[in-house]
Amino acid sequence: MAKECIECGGSTVPHTLTYITVAIDDVARPFFGPGPIVKVMAKPFHFVAAPLIVFFMELCVRLGIAKKVERPDGHTALLAKMLWEEADARGIPMYEWRLFSLPRNMFIATLPNGKKISFEGIPLVRNGIDRVWWMDDKGVLKKKFKKLGFPVAAGGSYFTEGGALGAFRRLGATAIVKPHSGSGSRHTTLHIEDEAELSRAFRVAKEVAPFAVVEAELKGPVFRATVVDGKFAALLRRDPPHVIGDGIHTISELIEEANKNPKRGGPYFSKLKIDDAARKELAWQKLAPESVPEKGRRVTLHQKVNWSLGGTTADATDGVHPDNIALWEDSARVLKACVSGIDFIMEDPARSWKEQPLSGFLECNSMPFFDNHHLPFEGEPRNVAAKIWDMAMKPGSF
Repeated sequence: MAKECIECGGSTVPHTLTYITVAIDDVARPFFGPGPIVKVMAKPFHFVAAPLIVFFMELCVRLGIAKKVERPDGHTALLAKMLWEEADARGIPMYEWRLFSLPRNMFIATLPNGKKISFEGIPLVRNGIDRVWWMDDKGVLKKKFKKLGFPVAAGGSYFTEGGALGAFRRLGATAIVKPHSGSGSRHTTLHIEDEAELSRAFRVAKEVAPFAVVEAELKGPVFRATVVDGKFAALLRRDPPHVIGDGIHTISELIEEANKNPKRGGPYFSKLKIDDAARKELAWQKLAPESVPEKGRRVTLHQKVNWSLGGTTADATDGVHPDNIALWEDSARVLKACVSGIDFIMEDPARSWKEQPLSGFLECNSMPFFDNHHLPFEGEPRNVAAKIWDMAMKPGSF
């Protein structure tokens, strides 16, 4: 069991194991992941191996060493539940496969044409096999995107503290530091303005990954754009724990009022709280729990956007500027990804990114948590699972 870690946010990971796993992935990904070495063999291998994998999984069930779970339960991942609900609506039989009864996020589905497919998390179609190997590596992705003229924050990925400090001095601006691989804002530090804080943030990031990304802090909320089969599917604003001032009540009182929202009672969104991390974030804004923020002022309580820490989400799909949609779809084509979860910072998605100089890509995810679009704290739910099944059911997808 991983020990509780404030830097991991609401979902703690075992640091040493995570570090080793990321390091192995870094070495193996160019050779065994999507990339030039396997590009020629990938599709023929997939064509032969795909039915054999289904046969093996079903054989394990018959032999009793794997379990066939025919309905979602408490161990089923949330995004899988969304896929399952949509599969049920379309009459697509689907079940979860658990080796030795252990959840592994593996599934078998039978498409309307009778073809059985197996997948982990999300059914990625045949075209997705060509996905670039560096898609999930924040440092490499930044370099590649910069060469292509895509907006990214200035900075880079560094193995040594000396290299990270040198990058911070060259930036001459407020910075953030994060592991070069990972998710959920784990071990990410914002608002870095001096070298002592940079050094601490570098050590924090290095606890879970060999390299730390040091980059200038962009301006605006984090938005999650999901692209499916080359087309923009939905946009979600991901908000850290926060309250909005009214010029009358203290921050503590605003938190108490916000916590009355029934959605904060679980199972997805949590109550706001004032802890050491919140006091530190407030101090950076020159505030305290007893402060009375002016009307309309947004006061953040934590650097991370995790739901378990009080973070929320808001659908922002309608009214997105065409330039932004084109940029996100272009990035998915460059990545050769059939499903892409894009984390992008900008002030206003209704304006072109070209008019927002401190906007840019944070990262891209090949296995994005698209379930967030189905369960926004504010706004209209978006059925991204339907778009994924539309892609999977196209002729020639598998």
